[in-house]
Amino acid sequence: MTRTLTGSLAFALAACASAALPLGAPMTAQPLPALAPARGAVQFACDFERSASDCGFFEQSKVPGRATLVPVARTGQWGVRLHTEPGDDHVHGSDDWERTDLSLSPAATGCAEGKEAWWAHSVLFPEDYVLAPGGGVVMDFHHDGSGGNANFHFNSAPTGLRLHGFGGDSRDPIEYRIELGPLVKNVWYDLVYHVRWSSGEDGFMVAWINGRKVLTHRGPTLYHGLKCYLKLANYHSPTAPSSIIHDRVLRGTSAAAVALTPLEGE
Repeated sequence: MTRTLTGSLAFALAACASAALPLGAPMTAQPLPALAPARGAVQFACDFERSASDCGFFEQSKVPGRATLVPVARTGQWGVRLHTEPGDDHVHGSDDWERTDLSLSPAATGCAEGKEAWWAHSVLFPEDYVLAPGGGVVMDFHHDGSGGNANFHFNSAPTGLRLHGFGGDSRDPIEYRIELGPLVKNVWYDLVYHVRWSSGEDGFMVAWINGRKVLTHRGPTLYHGLKCYLKLANYHSPTAPSSIIHDRVLRGTSAAAVALTPLEGE
């Protein structure tokens, strides 16, 4: 059974009520506001200007080559398109769900007990993205155990977008989540996460979308005894052909090291 840790969620109620959008940034973006000179260090960066494998990602797909570079980018010239076709199932434990994912190792992700990091990545749902009837995963930090929910998801569903996390005892985990409102196609979602990976009460996960703070969780973010790794995803219940575009994935030691724009509350 999953437990919900309501007492540790500090959501801004006004933001939740209007979590709807416009959270997205236009696909043809206006010039980005300048940040103060960067403080902190960038520890991992991938802008997909050459290939996903050059950054250390490896593809999980039914047919090799479902992940391709496309000239649609948040920064630079190229983003990576994750495409699925009907029947792209039984991929790395997906059962009847369809999957084309890019996975990074736990070492490159830097996700282990007591580690702290700032992450940023950008996602666009193009015209050929299909909302699967049973929902899907856009990105997650997945534990390295043998079963159970990933530690943190960015999900899509017919009811809207969601951030959803689990931690503590994998057999009876603490759960936290925030509903973000309807998905909008052809806009960029710039996500930033500040996380301390912990299976105890000293963990936290704070999230922003396009500069707006949407989630503050205090408590477990890992399962006891496990690490986690980053996955960029197009993983969903069976549906028509569907694509997601990812770009600009960074891990660093400060908001200024990874964020494109100022962050609410920082």
